Amino acid sequence: MTSDPEPVATAPGTEPVAVAGTPTSGTPASGTATSIDSRELARHVGAIFVAEPVLVVGPDLVRGFATMTGADHWMHVDQERARASPLGRATVQGLLTLSLGAELERRALAVRASDAVFYGFDRVRFPAPMFVSDPLGLRVEILAVEELGGAVQARLRHTFTSVGPRPVCVSEQNIRYIH
Repeated sequence: MTSDPEPVATAPGTEPVAVAGTPTSGTPASGTATSIDSRELARHVGAIFVAEPVLVVGPDLVRGFATMTGADHWMHVDQERARASPLGRATVQGLLTLSLGAELERRALAVRASDAVFYGFDRVRFPAPMFVSDPLGLRVEILAVEELGGAVQARLRHTFTSVGPRPVCVSEQNIRYIH
């Protein structure tokens, strides 16, 4: 991304939650991620962290992604034609939504480690459409942490939210944090 997005109202489903047994009061400071040392990550299994601020996924980002990847279906890049579709609006590519998880996760959770290695996804689903120019939020839940020699491997659930009641994407990913 070339610049920070303009902060917008938090999307439904991204309200502050208790983190590691400590109640959260109010909305987290804009752009302030919770920081946890990789050696302490196992103590936070079950904790949920909320990305602030959310991103607005505009048409320029959608078109740029389409150009770069070839994911240029009219439903994503032709606003006029998409208005006449059953959904009534242009949608964001699912893989773009998924890839924005890296930026949004940085806004929610910072794991202090000497290095982090993306190990892969276990599951990815897109239960609802993500519409162009709508806000995209993220809740990160630590599902499991496995101790390894000199590292930990964490399984994280990313729940992407927007303006509707259902998430627009839910993924489980594995990250190996080297101490």
